[in-house]
Amino acid sequence: MKLVRSLFFAVVIAMIPVSAMAQSPKFGHVNATFVLSKMPEYNDAMRQLSKLDSTYNLELEKLAVEINKKVDEYNKDTVSPQLLKDVKAQEIQELQVRAQQFQQRIEQDITTQQQQLIRPISNKVIKAINEIAAEKKLIYVFDVSSGNPVYVSDESLDLVPLLMEKFGIQYNPSELMRR
Repeated sequence: MKLVRSLFFAVVIAMIPVSAMAQSPKFGHVNATFVLSKMPEYNDAMRQLSKLDSTYNLELEKLAVEINKKVDEYNKDTVSPQLLKDVKAQEIQELQVRAQQFQQRIEQDITTQQQQLIRPISNKVIKAINEIAAEKKLIYVFDVSSGNPVYVSDESLDLVPLLMEKFGIQYNPSELMRR
């Protein structure tokens, strides 16, 4: 009896490494940029940003027209005294500085707006990736859109179809292959 029990424990202990090796680590991969681009909220955010960009560009164009008009007037003016020409040149220079400062403020505002609009959507995708990874007991999930993975094995679980299903988004897998 003691011999049978010892033999049983020896077999169980010997099988532990085999069973541990049989369950190889599970890896997953996702193209998060692709998933994000398919989110309806993302497309709405991009339309808002495009509209904001157009509005700002219109204002910049108006400012550029004003500057060009003043430069033309300055260049055509051959009768004004030098003092008046100097004042006009200074006005032009101030307008150019204002235009540059406005351009910088526009870029900052667009970046801020982009972060405010995109971050919640991105966080939603990340949360879903984490949920699926936990469900599937994945150890690592690589984002192939960042360009870091050199090779993705067929054994790696592609999370894109699972995310699309989770978000209720229809897509054609061949769209992903083109990216």
